Amino acid sequence: MAVNVPIEGVFEGTNGRYYTGRQVERRLRTGAWMPCIQQRNPDRLLVEVADGALLMLAPIEPTDLPSWTEIRIDGRGARVVDTRRPIPE
Repeated sequence: MAVNVPIEGVFEGTNGRYYTGRQVERRLRTGAWMPCIQQRNPDRLLVEVADGALLMLAPIEPTDLPSWTEIRIDGRGARVVDTRRPIPE
């Protein structure tokens, strides 16, 4: 059975990782990331991460995700998973 769950956008980070809008929103809401600057044209968001480093996020089309990523949906919402990394035990 197919489940239709909206994905609020997909973002590419300058750290080489990819995030759904839900993942970005959760990190901002919990304080894991602090917003710094939001640019509208082109659309980008600069955030400060836990270690004080800056991370630039830019929206991309889900079809532009690399082949080694998957969008997984569970009870917490949609998230981008790097399938090259081993699953923690």
